[in-house]
Amino acid sequence: MKRTSAGPLWLGILVLAACGGDHPMEPTRLSVTVSPPTVQRLAGGSFSLRATVKDAGGNTLPGHAVTWTTSNTAVATVVGTHTGTDSTTAVIKGVGPGTATITAAADGQSGSATITVVPPAFAFTTNRDGNDEIYVTDATGTDVINLTTNPANEDWPSWSPDGSKIAFHSDRDGNFDVYVMNADGTGPVNLTHNPAWDDVDPLWSPDGSKIAFTTTRDGNHEVYVMNADGTGVTRLTNNAASDYADGWSPDGSKVLFETNRDGNWEVYVMNADGSALVNLTNNQALDALAVWSPDGSRIAFDTDRDGNFEVYVMNTDGTGLVNLTNSAANEAFPAWSPDGSQIAFDTDRDGNDEVYVMNADGTGVLNLTHSPAFDGYTVAWRPTGGAHAASSLRLHRPASRTRD
Repeated sequence: MKRTSAGPLWLGILVLAACGGDHPMEPTRLSVTVSPPTVQRLAGGSFSLRATVKDAGGNTLPGHAVTWTTSNTAVATVVGTHTGTDSTTAVIKGVGPGTATITAAADGQSGSATITVVPPAFAFTTNRDGNDEIYVTDATGTDVINLTTNPANEDWPSWSPDGSKIAFHSDRDGNFDVYVMNADGTGPVNLTHNPAWDDVDPLWSPDGSKIAFTTTRDGNHEVYVMNADGTGVTRLTNNAASDYADGWSPDGSKVLFETNRDGNWEVYVMNADGSALVNLTNNQALDALAVWSPDGSRIAFDTDRDGNFEVYVMNTDGTGLVNLTNSAANEAFPAWSPDGSQIAFDTDRDGNDEVYVMNADGTGVLNLTHSPAFDGYTVAWRPTGGAHAASSLRLHRPASRTRD
């Protein structure tokens, strides 16, 4: 029997399929794109991601359903979504340090973004909201979160050595008291509860057991210390002049303070029990705002001995003075990084006060805040788990040294 060729039969089937016959082709595959593809944000902050769904021809499919998921809820979570005319937006919240993948899926296809959540590097005070608030920022100053969000004035953040809490002062109760809050701004507790106008400038001890602060409860500014829960309040200085707490030595055995007991502002050091007072600066200029380096070998401080305010460092006995900033602007209020490699400071070199950071030798100067507001009231480095807490940077407004 003669064999018949199958060629024409298969050709007919292909033509039928191409013309939309009884055997349709597979559905058009979609594409899902998430933007931005990479994000770095602070823990506790929220941000948006956008998913766009398109057909094979690149045409946007408006209102297409998208399902959002996270690979690690301990790092980032999806807290809300909104479907718009051309895309779906998801609100993501950073939960804790680490990396997570946020995925948007539609009809078996998906796109994703890589999210890196980092802890804050600094806490600082700013009036960008019209009053003093405590913000945190990352190491580059690009991401910020307001921790206090209160119509009162909140200043002088000081981290606990383990980084879990921040001490600060606030006038939310009508006068300034020392408070402690969790590092995310929750759970504020008034530690001092005193009718004196000023209970201010808290400074956490390196072991986290005590907080030094300045108070006018005796009629003038004096340095006090209390337990971290507000108990055991003890007076360290007792002088008719004004004394302000500045910083602890890394081993907790000594406390730096500034005083005008000699007729001008000088940097003094005393034992942690208030004994053995020594004048370290002995200069007719204004010397103040002293902070110990984490390794205990140097002290950074603020002085106007060159005609404007500059950041200096000296040995712990007051010798070996070096001007780090050398600028025509006013630059002051130093704060050491936890590893001692950098110093944050305030400067008005850009026309308004900003928080800058430099290497410990004065090189590598970088603006962190870039805001038209005053971002220089205070700044404190977040401890990184080392043996010593970083000293906080404390700014006294000009009136503070003449208000007694």
